[in-house]
Amino acid sequence: MTNTAQKYFNCLIVEDEPLSQEVLESYIDNCPELKLCGTCKNAMQANAILHNENIDLIFLDINMPIINGIEWLKSLDQSPEVIFTTAYPEHAVEGFDLNALDYLLKPFSFNRFLKSVNKFLSTKKNEEANPIEASDTSKTIWVKSNKKSYPIKLSELAYIESDGDYLKLFVEEKPIIIHETLKHFILKLPNKVFMKIHRSFVINITKVQYIEGNQVCLASKLIPLAASYREEFYKAIEKNEQV
Repeated sequence: MTNTAQKYFNCLIVEDEPLSQEVLESYIDNCPELKLCGTCKNAMQANAILHNENIDLIFLDINMPIINGIEWLKSLDQSPEVIFTTAYPEHAVEGFDLNALDYLLKPFSFNRFLKSVNKFLSTKKNEEANPIEASDTSKTIWVKSNKKSYPIKLSELAYIESDGDYLKLFVEEKPIIIHETLKHFILKLPNKVFMKIHRSFVINITKVQYIEGNQVCLASKLIPLAASYREEFYKAIEKNEQV
């Protein structure tokens, strides 16, 4: 995440059309709150930048070579905020299902662009005004499920299971199902307590009952511990013992 003392946010253009690239670059240049960190003509170029830069916002085209913008976004474990830019309105619904911040239909004016940017800035302002400390589980967050809103005490949230665009939140062994992606929901959680141990699971490490081989037991359920997350998981367990 961007340092709160920083006066600008890092953004990235992922767009294969030269004219659209130029328009976005010009618009961004007129927004002092945004710093352009790169312009990519395909998602694979953007992938490399995401691994080396702290990007806060992506202006993402959908129809691109190699892999389209929607499929690339689905492939990311975590992503910055995304504003889709495309000439095809039929992609709007799927874009919003991925929790995109906004959807700009080409050709779009600077005023319409600015409306999206202001929406992004408001989101960041709210995050800074209501920060979640890295180890703070005393907070309560609200989630929507089946037209109802539920308070979730982070101290009682054992683990989260992802199923496509839906999540199961296990609080006292009773799941609450919400329509949200894991990569966005995890940003609401204190990162020293909640961690990803598998592409489909985030756990509260203070709720671990025992570890057996490549599985972790929480709320009487064995959850797979993927090899790519194993080292980070054991480091987190060690740090938790010292607290």
